[in-house]
Amino acid sequence: MRFSQTGLPLLAALVLSACASKGGDSNTASVNLEVLHGPTFIEGGNATGEQDITVRTPYFAFAISADNGALVDLALAGDGRYGADLVRSLDFVPGEQALRLSELQVVEQSDQRVVIELRREWQGRPLTSRYEVNRDTAGIRLSTTLPSAESVFAGYRLERNEGVAARPDYNDMPNMVQAHWTAASLQNELGILYESDDLRKNRKGSKVSAWLSAGSLGALSADKQLYAGLGRAELALLELAPASSGFEARLQDLRRRWSRGEKVYLGGDSGKLYAYTPNGRLTADYASAAGKGHSFLSFGPQVYPITTNFGGTAQPFTESQVEFRSEVGLARAEVWLDGKQVAGWKINGAKWFRTGVPVPPNHTWMQWVVEDRNGKRAYSNPIWIK
Repeated sequence: MRFSQTGLPLLAALVLSACASKGGDSNTASVNLEVLHGPTFIEGGNATGEQDITVRTPYFAFAISADNGALVDLALAGDGRYGADLVRSLDFVPGEQALRLSELQVVEQSDQRVVIELRREWQGRPLTSRYEVNRDTAGIRLSTTLPSAESVFAGYRLERNEGVAARPDYNDMPNMVQAHWTAASLQNELGILYESDDLRKNRKGSKVSAWLSAGSLGALSADKQLYAGLGRAELALLELAPASSGFEARLQDLRRRWSRGEKVYLGGDSGKLYAYTPNGRLTADYASAAGKGHSFLSFGPQVYPITTNFGGTAQPFTESQVEFRSEVGLARAEVWLDGKQVAGWKINGAKWFRTGVPVPPNHTWMQWVVEDRNGKRAYSNPIWIK
């Protein structure tokens, strides 16, 4: 296996890394991006080889094994320091065949951005993967190019050192406060939010991309400032897929998947995703809420839950209540149930409107849709029916 470092000779890079680790506390969160070589400093880490790579960012640190190219350690930053190792392994897994690493290379390195590329062999064919990190974004962009046009069961898989920590339950809304919702536009490839520790599925030869969130959904374009590095950051592995069809086609596909009970949610598309962030405009809380479906997608008006939160679970025979808002005036609203519109009514230009419907038994999901006087719409994520 060949190891190479661009920008600096390998010897100089190793000397700089050693000085950095000896001259200061490596567990102190970095303000820039740093690449270190050798055994990782991450508490409880598995990267113990001399050619292993550790990357320090303001929000997390992670280590890559020079034996196989997998990400084998990751620690989140909190109170200015990195915590314990949360990850046993994160890697692209093609079928059941083992991968053999031939080259691990830092192809781009600056205070702002780091790109690490690995070349491996799978069934005698080349397979290239990348880890891409930006200083201002709490996450890692993962990508792998499959060498074969034949169908293969493959994808990224995350193995944690321990289960997901308990988080606040925002299933039910204590009250409706508009300021508790944060609007932002997501990266285009997160038009559908599908979160799973195992993203393997049948694929044909192409580029496979994923996003490991450590408290962010990538570069967000928000109406008001979001405060990065604050909030309760958590790891989440999400599929990245470029939009290949119009919004209506993707919505129909999502509704079919909801009817199968799949926890997939509306993402950014070309609209704004409003996510429930009762603790303030914190990037980590926004990412967590969006990944759990506690959100709605707006192209103009807004729809806020009053009882059960979007992405939450409602009891049959209770009532789902919502509040609609629009500066240009509301025109109409719809309720969808398991892929069919079951209710709809006109709203004669009011800028604020509350309503509710009973939650029926023996169904899987319900969704609210509202339209303003300009024909623009907002779509809630599903409310699951117990």
